[in-house]
Formats: sequence, C-alpha cells, structure tokens
Amino acid sequence: MSSFQELPRWPQLTDDDIEAAVAALRSNRLVGLGNSTVEEFEAALAAGQGVEHAVAVSTGTAAVHLALHALDVGPGDEVIVPTHTFIGSASPVTYLGARPVFADVTPDTHCLDPDSVKSLIGERTKAIVVVHINGIAADMAALTAVAAEAGVPVIEDAAQALGTEIGGRPIGGFGDLACVSLFEQKVITSGGEGGAVLTDNPVYAERVRRLRSHGEGPVSGSPGMIWAHEVGYNYRLTSVQAAVGLAQHKRLGDLVEARRRNAAYLSERLAGVEGLELPVEPPGTTHAYWKYAVRVVPGDGRRSAADIAAHLRSRGVPVLLRYPYPLHKQPAFAEYHGVSLPVAERLSQELLALPSHPGLVEGHLDHVAEEVRKAVAS
Repeated sequence: MSSFQELPRWPQLTDDDIEAAVAALRSNRLVGLGNSTVEEFEAALAAGQGVEHAVAVSTGTAAVHLALHALDVGPGDEVIVPTHTFIGSASPVTYLGARPVFADVTPDTHCLDPDSVKSLIGERTKAIVVVHINGIAADMAALTAVAAEAGVPVIEDAAQALGTEIGGRPIGGFGDLACVSLFEQKVITSGGEGGAVLTDNPVYAERVRRLRSHGEGPVSGSPGMIWAHEVGYNYRLTSVQAAVGLAQHKRLGDLVEARRRNAAYLSERLAGVEGLELPVEPPGTTHAYWKYAVRVVPGDGRRSAADIAAHLRSRGVPVLLRYPYPLHKQPAFAEYHGVSLPVAERLSQELLALPSHPGLVEGHLDHVAEEVRKAVAS
C-alpha cells in the first residue's frame, strides 16, 4: 500500500454512542443539578481511575482551571508547568492571576523532569502540574517526592492519558487532583468537548462541584434552596455529552488495547531505522499511546523532522512536528522568551507524531511505516 491514500480520521463514533445521545435528548433532562446521566458517568470515571470522586466539567482546560482554583491558586502564586505540552496545561494558571513557571522535560519520556522541577520550587510555588504527555506515564514517584519535600500539591494533567497505568494502577490518583480531557481526538470523547476533575479528597471534590456551576450550592436549613457560596463558573457537562462519554468509557479498555497493538505494530516495522528513535515505555508502566511520537535524530546529511513531515503529508500520512513551539517561546508568554529549557527546545524540532489510532488497520500502518522508512532514509 505504498501509493497515496487517505487514512481514516479519529474519532469514530459508533451506533451505541449516537443512540446514547438520542436517549439523553429524549429524556428532556439536559443539564441541572443531580442529573442522573452525568452522575452515572462520573461514577464510571471514578471507578475506572481508582479514585473516590470524579466531577464532570465542560472541557479539559476547565478541569485544570477548577483544580487550581480548588487549591486556592491566586495572585502572587507560582505554578510549575512543563513547557513541552498544550497551552491548556498552563493558561488556567493565568486565569487565576498566578504565574506559570515553565520546567524542562526528560529526553526519553518527554514528561516533566523532576530535577528541573526541584530547581524551580520557591516560596511562592503553590502547585505543580504534571502532564502525562502522549499517554506515557510521568515519573510520579520522583515528582511526588520532590513535591512532598517542598509541601506543594500535585495536579496530574491526564488529558492525554486515559488508559495509562503505573504499577498496574491507573493514573489520576497519584497526585492531589487530576484532570481529564474528553475532546474529540482524545482516547475517548463525550461528543466533541468535555472533561473531569478526579480526586480522593472530598473537600476538593465538593468545591469543584460548586465552582463548575456558578459557585452555587444548598442553603443550610432551607431544603431545595441554593445560593452562591462564592463566585464560580459555568463549566457544566450536559447529559447528552455524559451519555456519549459513558458509552465510550465502556469501550475504554478495548480502545487502549487497539492503540497499544497499533503502536507495537509500528515499532516492529520501524525497528532498526537509522536516525529514528521510537517511543519508550518506562518499566512498570502501561503507555496508552494517545500519540505515537518518534524522534528524528539530527545528523550530517539527514533530513530534518520538519522536512520529513512535509514529505509524509504529501504521501497521505498526516504528520506534524509534535509541539514545535515550547510554551515559554510563544507570544502568550513573552516574559519567558529569555529562559533556556534546552531539552524541550531541542525536542520541538525533532519529534513527529505518527498516526496510530484505533481506526487504522494493518494495511494503513504498513503504508505509514513504509513511507516513514523511505522518508528517513532518503
């Protein structure tokens, strides 16, 4: 299958997903407190990630925002965030008037570097956001040890990592809070947008529930009455979204297994390609492979990653550089432009994400692998 072909896109909603959405619409209970469909979805998420509480919200970015707010992050505070990630891991820090402090990542996993984090912790550090990038598990043992020594809470950004495990335990319960994204391209979706905050802490969970709905909650001694305990946000998830998310969540194990199978297939066919580093899976972890990220190793006479990506796109393989602009180099964070974070800066020009989602079959993957081998070798 070396000729040009258009690969299937992701997501691929099933009849079960669509029927669940229709049933939710017909219920005529679309939002509102105590919505049974939303609560059922939250219970499934919590059980699946091995935590006590899951609070469904409108987006993954909203989840990060509410997790930070639950920790009382505010003006004058600093929050350590990896620079090699999506802006939604960092922008909520600024929503609260705090300052993101960008840390470097490790050269093998591309996740937050514990040594970089340790060097950046100061008296104003209010939280650390750890991103399980591409579905690979960050070094939570080292990162939580650094955080505990400094007395700083940890938020796991698990937007890309449903299905990821450490020691057989799902991610999401290693920090004080965790955030999930249900955006359309993620491992599972709630119909385009959606997210959730996970925690074992009932105080954090209750505050996030209140904050997602304008800060409103029951009035003590007045059944059926509510008022605003504090100023909150409109970050609710609808029952239609929850219904789709619940239908997809029932297939989470199968979807992750398919991603891992496709990743293994690609790794087998790309093994030994000179100038190409394949993704790693740290010992004792399970990589969910939301993205199959490879590194194009620079060398004399070798094509750059950007050039290879352009060539692959011309051959029907939709490939882009993976995070080509570290957050500390982007216009939104201009005050950090003088900061040097060398690993992330180098990786920004060397990483490619190859198609590997469950909608691809072996013929598609053969096409991807063959075109990659040719592009790297030429």
